Amino acid sequence: MAQADVRIEPNTFGNFTVPRRSGLMGLSMGHSLALVPIILIVIMLAARGWILASVIVIGITVLGVVLLLVTKKQGRSIYGRIMLRAAQRRKVATKTHVYLSGPAGFTPDGQVRLPGLMAKSQLTESVDSYGNPFGLIRLSSRGHHNYSVVLECYPNGDSLIDQVDVDNQVAHWANWLTQRGLDEGIRGASVTLESSLDSGLRLQKLLAENHRDDAPDFATRVVQRIADTDNSNAPELVARISLTFDGRQVDGKGGDRGMEEMAEEIGNRLPGIVSGLANTGAGAVRPCGAQEIIDFTRVAYDPTTAAAVEEAQANGGTGLGWEDAGPSFALDAFDHYRHDRAVSKSWTMYEGPRGAFTSNSLARLTAPSAGALRKRVTLLYRPIPADQTSSVVENEQKDAMFSGSQQRVSVRARQRLAAAQKTAQEEALGSGLTRFGLIVTISVKDAEDLRRFDRTVPGMVSHAKLRVREALANQAVTFQAGLPLGVVLPDHMMLPDEIRTWF
Repeated sequence: MAQADVRIEPNTFGNFTVPRRSGLMGLSMGHSLALVPIILIVIMLAARGWILASVIVIGITVLGVVLLLVTKKQGRSIYGRIMLRAAQRRKVATKTHVYLSGPAGFTPDGQVRLPGLMAKSQLTESVDSYGNPFGLIRLSSRGHHNYSVVLECYPNGDSLIDQVDVDNQVAHWANWLTQRGLDEGIRGASVTLESSLDSGLRLQKLLAENHRDDAPDFATRVVQRIADTDNSNAPELVARISLTFDGRQVDGKGGDRGMEEMAEEIGNRLPGIVSGLANTGAGAVRPCGAQEIIDFTRVAYDPTTAAAVEEAQANGGTGLGWEDAGPSFALDAFDHYRHDRAVSKSWTMYEGPRGAFTSNSLARLTAPSAGALRKRVTLLYRPIPADQTSSVVENEQKDAMFSGSQQRVSVRARQRLAAAQKTAQEEALGSGLTRFGLIVTISVKDAEDLRRFDRTVPGMVSHAKLRVREALANQAVTFQAGLPLGVVLPDHMMLPDEIRTWF
């Protein structure tokens, strides 16, 4: 009897919501509250008999609200776009958009340090409880003292893997993220997939190390042909995970616990975190040492040095320090970022998936792109602590109900309420909540090469049903946040999450 083939359909995922506060008439809560003083002014003008003045105020307010609602483009209103232009003009006027380092630069010590948010960062190397060395990055800003480690992964991909096994890997990865919310002192995590052209040096070294003088002539010619024809232009894929720990004192004073204490604590926790990545599809995982972090950071800021760095690594090491990892020149333009001998452009996610998607929805985005020196796709995660998930879920349910009551018929409002109720059910069963974002960075040799990616990058994420936009007036910061260095952007913002959700 012939047995019929059984095809297993992949699981679908979705039910994503954005924590926010809804106001009246489709406005946010912050914008709605901003109307309160205007309403009071109108009432006072009318009470004094200044009817014309009150009508003018009402007309200007209505016009402002209409412009706010109907001029949105890629999630930004006309006011937001004007503010971005003004911010860029301010940077140009104060010359803060240009970075020069080195002996002829503006750095006080003449070093080639990292610019921007990472300018005051420190890098040391410690040893975990298993004796494995790991690099530890310290970064303090606005009362936050963060310590980050980088893990290098060697995933095998999903080729020739049954769909059941792929779904199990996704489930284990979700469980790993949930566990980070249960752990104390986790500020964030990121996954970076970087693709570039292989220089061919590793293949040549492998063939040279395994060469034998008594090898048959035919085998020698075959090996030589491989070395001559297949030594470059093949894509090289690297996967790294960064994990950021909170280094503030637990006594409520917010002081820094210090590098030595944090290195000991992270070293004790790191083996368990690494072992938790088993069965997630990450493959073999190991912590990156300090020198490895320095080397891949230097290559990110100057991709043309990739071959030289790789050759130096094969011959004993580059010898670079953390003060040498930055660019000697960088220019933060409105829609691109020039750094040393490369030009980069970054896109950020501004709207998450509305519908369902599968485990391979980002396959097209993470695949190597022809014409790019380097391409990085970074997923940013901020696990919500377990003691806060219940309040977040309850607030989202209340806000979804309030938002749905503002309109007579709203399919999107009903979908949001259903998603909030589903999230509440899953949270009650032990699931964690995680905020996430996406950064895509393309590095090329010339700015003209970026025009093609302006059209192709937004289409790469269409299968995942999410939307990305250019990081206008924020290219330098976004470039740095896309590196696996543990930058948690909300910790560097002036407004905390509790206030930003109102707008």
